[in-house]
Amino acid sequence: MRKSDFVLASVIISAVAGLGMPCAAQLTGVVASSGTAPVGAGVATTDSITMAPGMFRMLSPVTGQPYSGEMETEHTQTLSNGTHINQKRDVSRMYRDSQGRTRTERFLSPPLLQPEAAKEQGPRLVQIYDPVEGYSYTLETRTHIAHRVALQTLPEAPARKAQPSADPANGQPALPPLGRLGAGANNPRRPNMKREPLGKEMIDEIEAEGWRTTITTAAGAIGNDKPITHVCETWHATELQILVLSKCTDPRSGHSTMRLKNLDRSEPDPSLFMVPSDYTIVDDRDRFTMNFSER
Repeated sequence: MRKSDFVLASVIISAVAGLGMPCAAQLTGVVASSGTAPVGAGVATTDSITMAPGMFRMLSPVTGQPYSGEMETEHTQTLSNGTHINQKRDVSRMYRDSQGRTRTERFLSPPLLQPEAAKEQGPRLVQIYDPVEGYSYTLETRTHIAHRVALQTLPEAPARKAQPSADPANGQPALPPLGRLGAGANNPRRPNMKREPLGKEMIDEIEAEGWRTTITTAAGAIGNDKPITHVCETWHATELQILVLSKCTDPRSGHSTMRLKNLDRSEPDPSLFMVPSDYTIVDDRDRFTMNFSER
């Protein structure tokens, strides 16, 4: 199943989280665990995010493959003056039970790796995807409100304008709409994308299938006197159907890595996929905004 729709909400969440921008394939790895495909526009600021019910579509759940784990990102870069930057952050926790229900906890404005107690005090975006009952829940941990949205099946979802072909589930990142660069297959300003399979390897004792995507911006396309090449390798677990490793290199932003860690394939606690009893459930049929600031 194609998952190119995941990228938009990933960028939105990344903006709230205050992260650098990893490649689209890396962002997809975090959001894909929620089991829903965002298709509507969202609006994000540094302390709030607006989401729409149309952002949640029913996808085929992955059953019989429970797991829990954490996603960690690392960014390294060497500046022109020789300064070295190395940033490592935990960005999300992910859970899935045997019925295909998922829970994703994203750390907003995640600090550099800190003790667990310090990390838990920060704001989080918690989403529960329940294909069994047909609902998605977005939990506001500050106000104890659970935004419940009925999942749309793909035939019910509104039609949308076609996007550039992409399949981040197989490691192919989605490109921005090419109209901004000038349409036409022969337009020299249009980035060239090459995608090649890397076969299967064991990544942290997990069998994974890899793909390498190379995006080349021709000399002169954006004022550059030489071609700019962005390379991203992604590895997806063949059984679990989740991202386990992604490595991207870009001369403008350095090296970024996203890795699944602390993987546990036992059945998670069932309470993780339920709305806590002290939360108020609100049925949302229109856009809703969540504020993460105390103001």
